[in-house]
Amino acid sequence: MKHVNVAGWLFVLLVTLLVETGVRAFDYEQKIATPSSTLRALYDALADGTLSGEIGFTLHAYLEGLALAILVGVTVGLLIGSSRTLLDASSVVIEFLRPIPAVALIPLAILFFGPFGIAAHRFVVVFAAVWPILINTIYGVRGGDRMLQDVARTSGVGRVGRLFHVTLPAALPSIATGIRVSAAIALVVCVTAEFRTGAGGIGDYMKDQQFANKLPKLYAALVLVSLLGLAVNAGLRAVQRRTLFWAGEERSAQ
Repeated sequence: MKHVNVAGWLFVLLVTLLVETGVRAFDYEQKIATPSSTLRALYDALADGTLSGEIGFTLHAYLEGLALAILVGVTVGLLIGSSRTLLDASSVVIEFLRPIPAVALIPLAILFFGPFGIAAHRFVVVFAAVWPILINTIYGVRGGDRMLQDVARTSGVGRVGRLFHVTLPAALPSIATGIRVSAAIALVVCVTAEFRTGAGGIGDYMKDQQFANKLPKLYAALVLVSLLGLAVNAGLRAVQRRTLFWAGEERSAQ
């Protein structure tokens, strides 16, 4: 695993050097910021606190929305996955709502919650992030070992007890995968909503730099979003390895 990471970072370094050389050689600096100028702009923005408030605004809406999506997705997924009747009754509704792009709901969110503040951003983040968690939870529940359910039932364990002591542990690897997928989607949607509403956050900062034609600062914000996504994914992987060690890495990654 460590060798793969080293190879990946070496590849990133190689691509960075090639882009730096190519942009300077073909004089594209008016259209593409060089990696060196981007990193310098990122350092300056972080050093003088320019992006501190924007990062806080983005993380606030992002983390709140993701937490709500996890709560709703896991809870509803457990209920639907545990009942064939609920699964059949909800399948049409789920398949009708799930394909709707979350960014298409930004105007609706602005209408209900207003263009300023975190509520509108949080709404679209929840809508975007809840579906992978919900679907993975349902499949995790439905794919559980029926023999364990039968053993627990014959041992006198009630329905609620089986849900928390048998069904949920068996579904956790699938749920963890859904959360990791949703975390990446939620960040993209959150930044997009900020770009659209102009109410603050990294997306709003990117829009301002675009209109001002300050390419290094625009690219610096893009790099910052990528680093945030990388950090969140690494954190979730670490938590998954520590809490689901019993499931095995291969099963947890499915």
